[in-house]
Amino acid sequence: MPGVVALTLVIVVQLVHGFAGSSGVSGSVSDKAVPRRFAAGSGISTAGSSCVSPRPAVPLLSGAHSLVLGGVRRYYRLTLPVGHDGRHAYPLIFDFHGFKADKELEEQRSRMGALGSDRGFIVVTPDALGTPRRWNTLGEPGKADDFGFVNALLDDLDARFCLDDRAVYAAGHSNGAEFAAALVCRSGRFAAVAMVSSTFEVRCPPGRTPATMAVHGTADPSVPYAGGAVAGGPAHISPAPAVIRAYADRYGCNPTPVLTEPRGEVIILRYVDCLGGAEVRLDTVTGGTHLWPASPEARRDRSDSAAGRSFDATGAILDFFTVHHMDHSPVMPPRVALVSNSPRRGPDLRRLAG
Repeated sequence: MPGVVALTLVIVVQLVHGFAGSSGVSGSVSDKAVPRRFAAGSGISTAGSSCVSPRPAVPLLSGAHSLVLGGVRRYYRLTLPVGHDGRHAYPLIFDFHGFKADKELEEQRSRMGALGSDRGFIVVTPDALGTPRRWNTLGEPGKADDFGFVNALLDDLDARFCLDDRAVYAAGHSNGAEFAAALVCRSGRFAAVAMVSSTFEVRCPPGRTPATMAVHGTADPSVPYAGGAVAGGPAHISPAPAVIRAYADRYGCNPTPVLTEPRGEVIILRYVDCLGGAEVRLDTVTGGTHLWPASPEARRDRSDSAAGRSFDATGAILDFFTVHHMDHSPVMPPRVALVSNSPRRGPDLRRLAG
């Protein structure tokens, strides 16, 4: 494919600090959470300290639920962590499905509920409205109030559960990725965002720098990695590395990215030392298509690459969320620098990033 060059990569693991900001969630943080604990070396998030504030609303069980907003009933799936006891502050992930999909299909693809709950997260997978379903990413008047829905749902969950207000995250696939990116910029309640199969550029208000991650396949036929026309519409987009570089520029990150290639044909580009210590990251899946990497669909699709069929994007996202939270003190290993002398073939990220 165009832009493919041989890369000799320097593999660097750096200490990355968190980022500054306010959660904006009602209720006193001191009443609810202290920094989360992490099982050493496991990347597993466990609940924070005991909750002092009582929860008057009746908690919910894992499963399908609904919420009425403005006379419209909205549906979502809730998955509670393994061993959830209701007495400790838990991190929360919203996982948004793509165009034409729904909460059930999103869970099949991302497995965020199953894998996230195993690692100590409460996971919420909402449904969009419309036929076919689509998130109102631009907040167009007269269409679904999706931003209001998420805000009301977060308020309702905050009244029912002890949430770690500094550990609320948004992830999504395709149209859901775009909505997640817009959501974390409109709301100060989210610590980080992860976009899969759509590297969507949103300009956050000055001073708001949520940690930002994207996972994008170079052979995506719907949202082209190298930029161009989006399938099924007139929109044209910039190359994924250029979008990530634009985030890094706005967040005041170190302009020299760290490139790592930890597993086969997946290249990780990270901008660090951003304002307040935020991080901006792009996981490039060489030959990956529009499918969520390692989803059941991707594993069955012979047109997808080996990396697209096997890369655990959900695990990488959970790792990313685990180290980024609103107290901006990410838990990372000490700085280590390793050099790889084996050239790999992959997209020229530096050229595309401009």
